Amino acid sequence: MPIRDQSLARAVAARDHGVVDLDPAHLRSFMAIVRYGGYHRAADALHLTQPAVSRHIRRLEEQLGEPLFARRGRGVELTVYGERAAAELGDLLAAHDQTVARLQRAGTGGGPFVLGAIENVVDPILPDMLAAMREELGDRSLQLRVDRSLQLVDRVARGEVDAAIVADVGDTPDAIEVGTLTLRWWATPALAAQEVPPQPLPLVAYDPPCGLRERALRRLGDLGLEYELAAESPHLTGVQAAARSGLGYALLAAGGDGLRRVTSGPLAEPVSAPLWLLLRPEHAALAAPLKAALWRATARRSLPAAA
Repeated sequence: MPIRDQSLARAVAARDHGVVDLDPAHLRSFMAIVRYGGYHRAADALHLTQPAVSRHIRRLEEQLGEPLFARRGRGVELTVYGERAAAELGDLLAAHDQTVARLQRAGTGGGPFVLGAIENVVDPILPDMLAAMREELGDRSLQLRVDRSLQLVDRVARGEVDAAIVADVGDTPDAIEVGTLTLRWWATPALAAQEVPPQPLPLVAYDPPCGLRERALRRLGDLGLEYELAAESPHLTGVQAAARSGLGYALLAAGGDGLRRVTSGPLAEPVSAPLWLLLRPEHAALAAPLKAALWRATARRSLPAAA
């Protein structure tokens, strides 16, 4: 019997006996497709190949006995069963991750305090934050996790990150606003020097979902500027590289080597964005000192921003 047929036979037998062992990796692939809207984006987010994600979904559908997705054009959408599965399996995966995180810390004397930060704030304000954190934590070690906003929101909810500095909190009700960030448009010197930007404006942006991308699109809409997406990337380095190559304009905290801030024309006006602090409930006592440290850092600097 072929390996896949053997696997299917075992899954059917287990289901018939009322026992189905779901692999968390398969659940993670499923929820990533739900979150990012497709197999390709899910694979990028999980640092897997698309065939690997596809295998995970096939295996999960075999075990559950129902299709989770239906084809829609070049993309996919959840089936009715898939909608129910997304709600229940999302809760299951969150509980799994929270339990693992708690057990890992319990087995290492509490483990390090994990501070999450979006990549755009690492250089401007993180030194101040780390100094404040070390004062509050005493001898407990500190670990940094750099990621995008919504990923950090999820990691805080799952107990993988103790505190996080983000620019997009999604539907999180307990976020603490800790400062106002200044975003500016950046491009190559030649593009930045143009009094009137080209139409449609070539835009370089983060992949969705991304609060910074949405903020850039809103500003262009407010200015009445048509745009075309010239490049997108899940990471700051990719956005900067695309803008540095002359592909278009990017709304960022700082442009990096080879980029110049737009100082004239409709894109010269900076864009304000709130910065938020997320904390696990057991670390609520850290809210005041961390908020104070972030306010001091953002007040002294004019370049913070986030993804």
